[in-house]
Amino acid sequence: MRKKIKLLASAAILFGLVLFAGNAFAIDTNFPILDRQVEIRQAHLEWLVAVQETSMNAIIEYIGEINGETSKLSSLLSSSRTQTEKIKTLTTHIALNNAIRQLKQITVDFKTETKKQMDEKNGKVLQLLSRIKTALDENKIELGELKDAYWKVRKDNVLEIFDTRVNRAKDILDKLDKYGYDISEAQKKLGEIENKRSDLEEALGKKDNNAIHQTRIEILNLSKELVQIVRDLQVKIPQKAKIRYRVGLGERVVERTEIIISELETLGIDVAELKEIHKKAEADSKEARDKFTAGDLEGAVESLKKLKADFIELKEVYKELIFGEELSEETETMLESTMNSIDSAVKEMDSTL
Repeated sequence: MRKKIKLLASAAILFGLVLFAGNAFAIDTNFPILDRQVEIRQAHLEWLVAVQETSMNAIIEYIGEINGETSKLSSLLSSSRTQTEKIKTLTTHIALNNAIRQLKQITVDFKTETKKQMDEKNGKVLQLLSRIKTALDENKIELGELKDAYWKVRKDNVLEIFDTRVNRAKDILDKLDKYGYDISEAQKKLGEIENKRSDLEEALGKKDNNAIHQTRIEILNLSKELVQIVRDLQVKIPQKAKIRYRVGLGERVVERTEIIISELETLGIDVAELKEIHKKAEADSKEARDKFTAGDLEGAVESLKKLKADFIELKEVYKELIFGEELSEETETMLESTMNSIDSAVKEMDSTL
């Protein structure tokens, strides 16, 4: 029975975060998948920064021609190139986010200095824009190659992530079948998800972001249906086993929220309230584990009820951050993913508590 519970728990975790979606910036706790997502972001940044640095070069040349001071602009361009080279070596989303913040600041400083020189030397904006366009046209082959390289990395890695998740789902269903569960409905739903691979591949091949997004939504909706099918299998599990699983689920969510809080703190976001609630959640999670281990199932349930209340508090604070802070797309995606995980955990607990 313990093996059965573990399989069902694995299925819920696998399908319950951000399933099969192919989003380059989605958050996932699986390191191989995270690696693939980082590679996509690196390729995207390499292309975009090349476009920006080509424009910066053209601006420096124009400012020099109108007898403006270019030393600061040249220094900022050099800093941008150094940061770009560093990005190629990074392996985590946190490190990439930090590098992007530094690049954004370089861009802001470059724009400020450009405006200053244009004002002091009476530079002509239309002439400057023409220079930038010419520079981009002259480098369109190189820039086009970087764009194509980004789309190739994105296509290959997104499809690899999709295949990895589908194969894991198959493994779990095979094991459930081995232990006597009727997986026919789950297999049918997984087949529908597999059939979406061709749509995803076609959209990626056409470099059509709208079609990619629409396919992701369709896959996500099918995945949610699969989650429910797998969850329904748990009705066969005794109450003690359900409580054991909920205790483990609570521990995993507490661990995940700790990681997310650390990431938010590195972005300069005030996480004091999150830390306070998380501290309570840690204590309640430990209490639930201790009582379950001691055989006090009623006590474990009461501790899980408190933990569920902690999770609801955490979700509300995350929601306030999304609507109350100016956050990057990546950070919003990370918070939304975390809120979905907390929602899933609360629903799982509701079915037992």
